[in-house]
Parts: sequence; structure tokens; C-alpha cells
Amino acid sequence: MFRVGQKVVCVEPHDNPPASGGVIEGKIYTIRELGLTQDGAPGVRVCGLKLSSGPGEIGCISLRPFVDVFMKQTRFRPIVSRKTDISCFTVLLNPSKERENV
Repeated sequence: MFRVGQKVVCVEPHDNPPASGGVIEGKIYTIRELGLTQDGAPGVRVCGLKLSSGPGEIGCISLRPFVDVFMKQTRFRPIVSRKTDISCFTVLLNPSKERENV
């Protein structure tokens, strides 16, 4: 479903605990790693967000220090990027041969 480097948008915020910052609903993130959550569900880690502690501190999400947990993939939706193509509109600007004969 997801791949490393893919752009995703958050559809379900994660604010536990609030001090960690969490992911923000509607914000776009880039996937940096795929793995499993602590519950064994498919998960992702995103760039710009690290849910772990500093040296000698207890982790924000886990009681182990330096643990950057995976978030459930269901919290994110892939962003589909389409190249802009106006060829369907430029065809409308060209007169058709049938109209020229009228």
C-alpha cells in the first residue's frame, strides 16, 4: 500500500501524548520507514516527526528510551499526484471537420 518516500496526508491525528507533537490532521508527511506497530499492525514512520526521547529520558510513547514507534497506516492516506494535462480542453478549441461542412 505505502512505500518509502511516498507523500501521505494524515486523516487521523495522533496526539498521545500531547507533548510529543504527534501528527496533525490534514498535514502532508513523507514516509521514511515501513514496519509493524507495537500491536503488530502495518505501520509507518514519517519524516519530520520522531516520537522518541532524548538521552537518558523515558520515551514518549514507549517506556524504553530512543524508541521511535511506527504509527498505524490507517492514520494516513496516500497523495495521488497527477501531471497537469490540458489536451482534452485543447481538442475542444479545434474546430471539427463536421462543423466546417455545415
